[in-house]
Amino acid sequence: MNSKAVIHLSKVDHNLKAISSRLKAGVKKMAVVKDNGYGHGMEEISIHIKDKVEWFCVARAEEGKKLRESGIQNPILVFESPRKSTVDLYVKYNLTATLADISILNILKTGTQFHINIDTGMRRLGILPEDISRLRAELSKAKDLECTGIYTHYFKADDPGNKEVESQLESFKDIRSEFPSEWMTHTANTGGIFHYQHLDLQFDAVRPGVCLYGFGAGAVTVNELDPILDWKSFLMQVKRVKKGDSVSYGARWIAPEDGFIGVIPSGYSDGIPRRLGGKFKVMIDGKLFPQIGTISMDYMMVYLEDQEFEAGTEVYLLKGTELSATNWAELSETIPYEITTNIKESVKREFI
Repeated sequence: MNSKAVIHLSKVDHNLKAISSRLKAGVKKMAVVKDNGYGHGMEEISIHIKDKVEWFCVARAEEGKKLRESGIQNPILVFESPRKSTVDLYVKYNLTATLADISILNILKTGTQFHINIDTGMRRLGILPEDISRLRAELSKAKDLECTGIYTHYFKADDPGNKEVESQLESFKDIRSEFPSEWMTHTANTGGIFHYQHLDLQFDAVRPGVCLYGFGAGAVTVNELDPILDWKSFLMQVKRVKKGDSVSYGARWIAPEDGFIGVIPSGYSDGIPRRLGGKFKVMIDGKLFPQIGTISMDYMMVYLEDQEFEAGTEVYLLKGTELSATNWAELSETIPYEITTNIKESVKREFI
Protein backbone atom coordinates (compact mmCIF):
# COMPACT_ATOMS: atom_id res chain seq x y z
CA MET A 1 0.00 0.00 0.00
CA ASN A 2 1.63 3.23 -1.17
CA SER A 3 -0.90 5.66 0.26
CA LYS A 4 -4.12 5.80 2.22
CA ALA A 5 -6.96 8.24 2.74
CA VAL A 6 -7.84 8.73 6.40
CA ILE A 7 -11.50 9.68 6.93
CA HIS A 8 -12.28 11.46 10.20
CA LEU A 9 -15.85 10.47 11.11
CA SER A 10 -15.95 12.96 13.98
CA LYS A 11 -15.58 15.71 11.37
CA VAL A 12 -18.60 14.34 9.52
CA ASP A 13 -20.52 14.80 12.79
CA HIS A 14 -19.16 18.33 13.07
CA ASN A 15 -20.29 19.16 9.54
CA LEU A 16 -23.75 17.70 10.19
CA LYS A 17 -24.09 20.03 13.18
CA ALA A 18 -23.13 22.99 10.99
CA ILE A 19 -25.78 21.92 8.49
CA SER A 20 -28.44 21.40 11.16
CA SER A 21 -27.75 24.85 12.60
CA ARG A 22 -28.92 26.35 9.30
CA LEU A 23 -32.20 24.44 9.15
CA LYS A 24 -35.68 25.34 10.29
CA ALA A 25 -37.38 23.10 12.82
CA GLY A 26 -38.62 19.84 11.37
CA VAL A 27 -36.62 19.99 8.13
CA LYS A 28 -35.16 16.57 7.29
CA LYS A 29 -31.67 15.84 6.01
CA MET A 30 -31.21 13.75 2.86
CA ALA A 31 -27.49 12.94 2.93
CA VAL A 32 -26.02 12.77 -0.57
CA VAL A 33 -23.53 9.90 -0.56
CA LYS A 34 -23.37 9.27 -4.30
CA ASP A 35 -20.20 8.30 -6.16
CA ASN A 36 -18.67 6.56 -3.18
CA GLY A 37 -19.47 9.46 -0.88
CA TYR A 38 -17.72 11.96 -3.17
CA GLY A 39 -14.71 9.67 -3.00
CA HIS A 40 -14.69 9.36 0.79
CA GLY A 41 -16.42 5.99 1.27
CA MET A 42 -20.18 5.67 0.80
CA GLU A 43 -21.00 2.68 2.93
CA GLU A 44 -18.84 3.48 5.94
CA ILE A 45 -20.00 7.10 6.14
CA SER A 46 -23.64 6.10 5.66
CA ILE A 47 -23.45 3.55 8.45
CA HIS A 48 -21.90 6.18 10.74
CA ILE A 49 -24.60 8.81 10.14
CA LYS A 50 -27.68 6.65 9.56
CA ASP A 51 -29.21 7.70 12.88
CA LYS A 52 -28.38 11.39 12.31
CA VAL A 53 -30.08 11.83 8.93
CA GLU A 54 -33.48 10.77 7.65
CA TRP A 55 -32.70 9.89 4.01
CA PHE A 56 -29.82 9.01 1.74
CA CYS A 57 -29.42 10.06 -1.89
CA VAL A 58 -27.37 8.14 -4.44
CA ALA A 59 -26.60 8.54 -8.13
CA ARG A 60 -27.40 5.03 -9.29
CA ALA A 61 -29.69 2.19 -8.26
CA GLU A 62 -26.68 -0.08 -7.81
CA GLU A 63 -25.41 2.27 -5.10
CA GLY A 64 -28.76 1.98 -3.33
CA LYS A 65 -28.43 -1.80 -3.50
CA LYS A 66 -24.99 -1.57 -1.86
CA LEU A 67 -26.39 0.56 0.97
CA ARG A 68 -29.19 -1.92 1.61
CA GLU A 69 -26.70 -4.79 1.65
CA SER A 70 -24.61 -2.88 4.20
CA GLY A 71 -27.62 -2.68 6.52
CA ILE A 72 -28.96 0.81 5.79
CA GLN A 73 -32.73 0.95 6.36
CA ASN A 74 -33.29 4.69 5.81
CA PRO A 75 -35.27 5.71 2.72
CA ILE A 76 -32.98 6.04 -0.31
CA LEU A 77 -33.60 8.33 -3.29
CA VAL A 78 -31.88 7.45 -6.57
CA PHE A 79 -31.16 10.46 -8.81
CA GLU A 80 -30.66 8.72 -12.16
CA SER A 81 -33.51 7.76 -14.47
CA PRO A 82 -34.52 4.11 -14.10
CA ARG A 83 -33.69 1.84 -17.03
CA LYS A 84 -35.10 -1.52 -18.04
CA SER A 85 -31.95 -3.11 -16.64
CA THR A 86 -32.43 -1.50 -13.20
CA VAL A 87 -36.21 -1.22 -12.61
CA ASP A 88 -36.33 -4.45 -10.58
CA LEU A 89 -33.85 -3.03 -8.06
CA TYR A 90 -36.26 -0.31 -6.94
CA VAL A 91 -38.86 -2.79 -5.73
CA LYS A 92 -36.46 -5.47 -4.52
CA TYR A 93 -34.38 -3.05 -2.43
CA ASN A 94 -37.12 -0.55 -1.56
CA LEU A 95 -35.48 2.35 -3.39
CA THR A 96 -37.28 5.55 -4.33
CA ALA A 97 -36.91 6.25 -8.04
CA THR A 98 -36.67 9.63 -9.74
CA LEU A 99 -39.15 10.41 -12.50
CA ALA A 100 -37.32 12.82 -14.80
CA ASP A 101 -38.96 11.71 -18.04
CA ILE A 102 -42.66 10.93 -18.39
CA SER A 103 -41.94 7.85 -20.50
CA ILE A 104 -40.30 6.18 -17.49
CA LEU A 105 -43.78 5.57 -16.07
CA ASN A 106 -44.14 2.85 -18.70
CA ILE A 107 -41.24 0.74 -17.40
CA LEU A 108 -41.51 1.10 -13.61
CA LYS A 109 -42.61 -2.06 -11.82
CA THR A 110 -45.83 -2.27 -9.83
CA GLY A 111 -45.39 -0.81 -6.34
CA THR A 112 -42.43 1.44 -7.21
CA GLN A 113 -42.29 4.67 -5.25
CA PHE A 114 -40.85 7.75 -6.93
CA HIS A 115 -40.16 11.46 -6.64
CA ILE A 116 -40.63 13.82 -9.58
CA ASN A 117 -37.63 15.91 -10.67
CA ILE A 118 -38.72 19.23 -12.16
CA ASP A 119 -36.23 20.97 -14.46
CA THR A 120 -36.53 24.65 -13.54
CA GLY A 121 -33.39 25.69 -15.39
CA MET A 122 -30.59 23.18 -14.77
CA ARG A 123 -31.18 21.64 -18.24
CA ARG A 124 -29.99 18.28 -17.00
CA LEU A 125 -32.42 15.56 -15.91
CA GLY A 126 -35.94 16.65 -15.11
CA ILE A 127 -39.40 17.32 -16.50
CA LEU A 128 -39.82 20.70 -18.17
CA PRO A 129 -42.52 23.14 -16.99
CA GLU A 130 -44.29 22.98 -20.36
CA ASP A 131 -44.81 19.23 -19.89
CA ILE A 132 -46.57 19.45 -16.51
CA SER A 133 -50.09 19.10 -17.93
CA ARG A 134 -49.13 15.93 -19.78
CA LEU A 135 -47.36 14.67 -16.65
CA ARG A 136 -50.50 15.10 -14.57
CA ALA A 137 -52.55 13.23 -17.14
CA GLU A 138 -50.11 10.33 -17.26
CA LEU A 139 -49.84 10.16 -13.47
CA SER A 140 -53.59 9.71 -13.22
CA LYS A 141 -53.24 6.51 -15.27
CA ALA A 142 -50.36 5.07 -13.25
CA LYS A 143 -52.50 3.46 -10.55
CA ASP A 144 -49.95 0.80 -9.63
CA LEU A 145 -47.17 3.32 -8.87
CA GLU A 146 -46.83 5.71 -5.95
CA CYS A 147 -45.46 9.24 -6.17
CA THR A 148 -44.33 10.40 -2.74
CA GLY A 149 -42.23 13.50 -3.49
CA ILE A 150 -41.21 16.28 -5.82
CA TYR A 151 -37.99 18.28 -6.18
CA THR A 152 -35.77 20.50 -8.29
CA HIS A 153 -32.08 21.43 -8.40
CA TYR A 154 -30.48 24.91 -8.31
CA PHE A 155 -27.71 25.52 -10.80
CA LYS A 156 -26.34 28.75 -9.31
CA ALA A 157 -26.75 28.15 -5.58
CA ASP A 158 -22.95 28.14 -5.22
CA ASP A 159 -23.09 31.88 -5.95
CA PRO A 160 -24.50 33.75 -2.93
CA GLY A 161 -27.22 36.22 -3.88
CA ASN A 162 -27.71 35.04 -7.46
CA LYS A 163 -31.15 35.98 -8.79
CA GLU A 164 -31.43 32.77 -10.79
CA VAL A 165 -31.99 30.83 -7.55
CA GLU A 166 -35.01 32.93 -6.66
CA SER A 167 -36.29 32.63 -10.22
CA GLN A 168 -36.01 28.84 -10.11
CA LEU A 169 -37.69 28.76 -6.71
CA GLU A 170 -40.67 30.77 -7.92
CA SER A 171 -41.03 28.57 -10.98
CA PHE A 172 -40.91 25.48 -8.80
CA LYS A 173 -43.49 26.84 -6.36
CA ASP A 174 -45.93 27.49 -9.20
CA ILE A 175 -45.53 23.92 -10.43
CA ARG A 176 -45.58 22.47 -6.92
CA SER A 177 -49.03 23.99 -6.31
CA GLU A 178 -50.50 21.71 -8.99
CA PHE A 179 -49.71 18.52 -7.07
CA PRO A 180 -50.86 16.95 -3.76
CA SER A 181 -49.70 18.89 -0.72
CA GLU A 182 -48.72 15.72 1.16
CA TRP A 183 -45.90 14.91 -1.24
CA MET A 184 -42.44 15.39 0.26
CA THR A 185 -40.78 18.50 -1.18
CA HIS A 186 -37.05 19.23 -1.35
CA THR A 187 -34.90 21.65 -3.35
CA ALA A 188 -31.92 22.90 -1.31
CA ASN A 189 -28.45 21.56 -2.06
CA THR A 190 -25.28 22.65 -0.22
CA GLY A 191 -25.40 26.14 -1.73
CA GLY A 192 -29.08 26.48 -0.93
CA ILE A 193 -28.49 25.48 2.69
CA PHE A 194 -25.57 27.82 3.36
CA HIS A 195 -26.19 30.80 1.07
CA TYR A 196 -29.96 31.13 0.73
CA GLN A 197 -31.48 30.96 4.19
CA HIS A 198 -33.34 34.16 3.39
CA LEU A 199 -35.39 32.33 0.77
CA ASP A 200 -38.16 29.89 1.63
CA LEU A 201 -36.52 26.91 -0.06
CA GLN A 202 -35.99 24.35 2.69
CA PHE A 203 -39.51 22.87 2.42
CA ASP A 204 -39.69 19.38 3.99
CA ALA A 205 -36.06 18.39 3.50
CA VAL A 206 -32.67 19.50 2.20
CA ARG A 207 -29.99 17.56 0.31
CA PRO A 208 -26.57 18.23 1.86
CA GLY A 209 -23.88 16.93 -0.47
CA VAL A 210 -20.33 18.24 -0.58
CA CYS A 211 -20.83 20.08 2.73
CA LEU A 212 -20.97 16.71 4.51
CA TYR A 213 -17.36 16.21 3.48
CA GLY A 214 -16.20 19.65 4.57
CA PHE A 215 -16.52 21.90 1.53
CA GLY A 216 -18.77 24.74 0.47
CA ALA A 217 -20.57 24.69 -2.85
CA GLY A 218 -18.33 25.42 -5.81
CA ALA A 219 -15.37 27.60 -4.91
CA VAL A 220 -17.04 29.31 -1.93
CA THR A 221 -15.49 28.49 1.46
CA VAL A 222 -17.74 27.93 4.47
CA ASN A 223 -15.62 28.39 7.57
CA GLU A 224 -17.82 26.19 9.77
CA LEU A 225 -17.03 23.12 7.68
CA ASP A 226 -14.00 20.84 8.13
CA PRO A 227 -12.61 18.63 5.34
CA ILE A 228 -12.90 15.07 6.60
CA LEU A 229 -10.13 13.49 4.50
CA ASP A 230 -6.36 13.34 5.00
CA TRP A 231 -4.26 11.64 2.32
CA LYS A 232 -0.99 10.08 3.44
CA SER A 233 1.93 8.56 1.55
CA PHE A 234 5.66 8.25 2.31
CA LEU A 235 9.14 8.86 0.97
CA MET A 236 10.18 5.77 -0.96
CA GLN A 237 13.61 7.13 -1.75
CA VAL A 238 15.66 10.20 -0.84
CA LYS A 239 18.55 11.21 -3.09
CA ARG A 240 21.03 14.03 -3.58
CA VAL A 241 20.75 16.52 -6.42
CA LYS A 242 23.26 19.09 -7.51
CA LYS A 243 22.61 22.62 -8.61
CA GLY A 244 21.49 22.50 -12.24
CA ASP A 245 20.20 18.89 -12.15
CA SER A 246 16.80 18.35 -13.78
CA VAL A 247 14.01 16.26 -12.27
CA SER A 248 11.31 14.12 -13.95
CA TYR A 249 9.91 14.07 -17.47
CA GLY A 250 10.61 17.05 -19.68
CA ALA A 251 13.22 18.52 -17.29
CA ARG A 252 10.62 21.04 -16.13
CA TRP A 253 12.36 21.59 -12.79
CA ILE A 254 16.02 22.43 -12.30
CA ALA A 255 17.65 22.28 -8.87
CA PRO A 256 18.46 25.82 -7.71
CA GLU A 257 21.07 24.56 -5.21
CA ASP A 258 22.65 21.34 -4.02
CA GLY A 259 20.22 19.46 -1.83
CA PHE A 260 17.89 16.49 -1.61
CA ILE A 261 14.73 15.32 -3.34
CA GLY A 262 12.20 12.80 -2.08
CA VAL A 263 10.39 10.30 -4.28
CA ILE A 264 6.75 9.70 -3.25
CA PRO A 265 5.09 6.55 -4.66
CA SER A 266 1.85 8.29 -5.62
CA GLY A 267 0.94 9.74 -8.99
CA TYR A 268 -1.87 10.38 -11.40
CA SER A 269 -2.88 6.69 -11.35
CA ASP A 270 -3.88 7.33 -7.73
CA GLY A 271 -5.87 10.42 -8.60
CA ILE A 272 -3.34 13.25 -8.22
CA PRO A 273 -4.03 15.64 -11.13
CA ARG A 274 -1.05 15.70 -13.49
CA ARG A 275 -1.76 19.36 -14.20
CA LEU A 276 -0.81 20.11 -10.58
CA GLY A 277 2.82 19.33 -11.35
CA GLY A 278 5.09 21.90 -9.71
CA LYS A 279 2.19 23.85 -8.18
CA PHE A 280 1.49 22.45 -4.71
CA LYS A 281 3.16 21.44 -1.47
CA VAL A 282 3.17 18.41 0.79
CA MET A 283 3.75 18.18 4.53
CA ILE A 284 6.63 16.26 6.08
CA ASP A 285 7.29 16.43 9.81
CA GLY A 286 5.05 19.48 10.09
CA LYS A 287 6.87 21.44 7.38
CA LEU A 288 5.75 22.19 3.83
CA PHE A 289 7.88 21.17 0.86
CA PRO A 290 7.17 21.91 -2.82
CA GLN A 291 6.26 19.17 -5.26
CA ILE A 292 8.61 19.51 -8.21
CA GLY A 293 8.63 18.46 -11.83
CA THR A 294 6.13 16.46 -13.84
CA ILE A 295 3.84 14.12 -11.91
CA SER A 296 4.14 10.65 -13.40
CA MET A 297 1.79 7.71 -13.29
CA ASP A 298 3.06 6.18 -10.05
CA TYR A 299 5.49 8.72 -8.59
CA MET A 300 6.10 12.37 -7.89
CA MET A 301 9.03 14.21 -6.42
CA VAL A 302 9.43 16.88 -3.75
CA TYR A 303 12.32 19.23 -3.05
CA LEU A 304 13.63 18.72 0.47
CA GLU A 305 16.19 21.53 0.29
CA ASP A 306 19.06 20.56 2.63
CA GLN A 307 17.07 18.06 4.71
CA GLU A 308 17.92 14.39 4.25
CA PHE A 309 14.87 12.57 5.57
CA GLU A 310 14.95 8.81 5.94
CA ALA A 311 13.18 6.60 3.43
CA GLY A 312 9.79 5.62 4.84
CA THR A 313 9.09 9.03 6.37
CA GLU A 314 5.37 9.85 6.33
CA VAL A 315 4.11 12.49 3.88
CA TYR A 316 0.76 14.26 3.91
CA LEU A 317 -0.61 15.05 0.46
CA LEU A 318 -3.87 16.40 1.86
CA LYS A 319 -4.47 17.33 5.48
CA GLY A 320 -7.44 19.15 6.98
CA THR A 321 -7.76 22.80 6.04
CA GLU A 322 -3.97 23.23 5.84
CA LEU A 323 -3.64 21.13 2.70
CA SER A 324 -7.19 20.66 1.50
CA ALA A 325 -8.79 19.61 -1.77
CA THR A 326 -9.83 23.25 -2.07
CA ASN A 327 -6.16 24.21 -2.48
CA TRP A 328 -5.68 21.65 -5.23
CA ALA A 329 -8.93 22.73 -6.87
CA GLU A 330 -7.88 26.38 -7.00
CA LEU A 331 -4.50 25.46 -8.47
CA SER A 332 -6.00 23.21 -11.13
CA GLU A 333 -9.01 25.43 -11.90
CA THR A 334 -11.67 22.99 -10.79
CA ILE A 335 -13.75 22.31 -7.65
CA PRO A 336 -13.04 20.14 -4.57
CA TYR A 337 -15.70 17.63 -5.68
CA GLU A 338 -13.56 16.61 -8.66
CA ILE A 339 -10.43 16.26 -6.54
CA THR A 340 -11.96 13.90 -3.97
CA THR A 341 -14.03 11.83 -6.40
CA ASN A 342 -10.89 11.26 -8.48
CA ILE A 343 -9.02 9.58 -5.61
CA LYS A 344 -8.93 6.02 -6.85
CA GLU A 345 -10.50 3.16 -4.93
CA SER A 346 -7.08 1.49 -4.93
CA VAL A 347 -6.11 4.11 -2.33
CA LYS A 348 -7.17 2.45 0.91
CA ARG A 349 -9.71 4.32 3.05
CA GLU A 350 -9.17 4.18 6.79
CA PHE A 351 -12.04 5.41 9.01
CA ILE A 352 -11.32 6.78 12.46
